[in-house]
Amino acid sequence: MYLGDTGLLPGESLLWEGVPKSVPAVEKSDLFIVPGLLFVGFWVYMTSQTNSSPLFVYVAPTVIVLLWIGQMITRYFKTRSSSFVVTDRRVVVRRKGADVTSCYLSDLGPPQLAEHANGTGTITFGGGGLLAGFLGGKKSQEAESSLPELVGIDDARRVRDLIATAQHQAR
Repeated sequence: MYLGDTGLLPGESLLWEGVPKSVPAVEKSDLFIVPGLLFVGFWVYMTSQTNSSPLFVYVAPTVIVLLWIGQMITRYFKTRSSSFVVTDRRVVVRRKGADVTSCYLSDLGPPQLAEHANGTGTITFGGGGLLAGFLGGKKSQEAESSLPELVGIDDARRVRDLIATAQHQAR
C-alpha cells in the first residue's frame, strides 16, 4: 500500500514511508465532549427521579453517545488503513479504498509532534490548536482538516526532523 517509486514525481526522492504502529481509541480532541456527557448524565438522573420520564429523555443521550463512539470507531479504521510517504517535496497520505492526499512541503506549516511514551507519535502541520480552529470559523476548520496528519507512526521524532529539514531545503 506504499506509494513506492511509481507515485514519485520526476526528480523527487523518497525520504520516509510507513504505516501507523498504534492508533489511539480516544484522542485529546474527544475530551471536549466529557462535560457534555456529564451534563446529559445529570439531566437523565434528575428526570428519572420524577415519575414523568418521557422517552426523549433517554433517546437523545443514547444517540449522542452512540455517535461519539461511532466517530471513534470510524477514526480507528480510517487511520488503520492509512499509509504515509514523505519525499523531499511532498507529504502523501494514502488510505485503502480512498484517494491519495498529497501536500507540498512548501505549502505546509512547520511539523508539530505529539509524542507518546512508547516512541510513537502524531505529526501535524501548521495547526494553532483546538481554540484557533474554533475561533477561526468554518473556513479555518475546513483548511485544518485538509492538512495531512501522520498518526501513530514509529520513531516520530526522526520523521519530524526529516520533514523540517526537507522544508528548510525546499525554501
